[in-house]
This record gives sequence, C-alpha cells and structure tokens, in this order.
Amino acid sequence: MIRKYAYAFLLFFAVAGLLISLYSLKQHYAPLGTSVCNVGGAFNCDLVNHGPYGEIGGFPVAAIGLIGYLMIGVVAMQFSKTKDPVLGKALLVLLAGGVAFSLYLTSLEAFVIHAWCLICLGSLSSITGASLTGWLTFQDFTRPKADGKTA
Repeated sequence: MIRKYAYAFLLFFAVAGLLISLYSLKQHYAPLGTSVCNVGGAFNCDLVNHGPYGEIGGFPVAAIGLIGYLMIGVVAMQFSKTKDPVLGKALLVLLAGGVAFSLYLTSLEAFVIHAWCLICLGSLSSITGASLTGWLTFQDFTRPKADGKTA
C-alpha cells in the first residue's frame, strides 16, 4: 500500500515538514515561554530553538528546514512530471542531506544541549518519512517497465 501511494506520502511529509519548520521559525522569534512544547526540563523547545545552536552563522536553523522542505517539494513535483533520473537523484541527495542534518541536530540535543525539542523531533520524523517514501518514489519512477521504458 505504501509503495502504491509513495509519491503522495512524500508530498505529505514534505508539507508536514514545511509547516513544522514554519512554526519553529515563528517560535524562534517569539518570546521565551510561548512554545507549546515546553513541557519540562527534558522537553524544552525554547532552550533548543533560542540557544546557541538555534542559528548557524546568524541564520535560524528553522529557516534552513523551511528552505529544505520547500526544495524537496518542488524537486519531487518536477520529478513526478518528467521522471528525469537526474532530478530523482537530486531529490535523493536533498533527502539524504535533510536526514543527515536532522540527525546532527538531534545529536546536539542529546549530547550537548541535554534537552529535546518536540518540534525538532517532528521535523526528524517528517524528513525520515519523506526519505523513505522518496526512495520508493524514485524506484517506482525509474524502474523499467515491461516494454523497456521507465515509468
């Protein structure tokens, strides 16, 4: 079932990640204590989002996520139209980069900040789901058919 609807799930995860990143960016500039995921010392989005790791070179990490999910969505839609393997590979590179970046940020939460951001974990879930369904989509769209042509 997932394979049949992989492209739809890919777009769903990209949109979910986009919305999560948008909320995270909003919270990055919001006053402390206004995040819905501040539920204690171990789960504190403000500590993560407003701390020194909430920006890279003065650029909010949430904005990087926003741009990344937007790029994933655009490339995925273009790939679904053209079935161009180069675009498919570009999509896989974007997804792999997103997973690597999310895992890096999650490791910072675990080993450096010692606090978890539920918004960030939601983004990690979105990029993981997008990556799995993106791989299935790539396989489906680039797999040769019985007549020797791709999908």
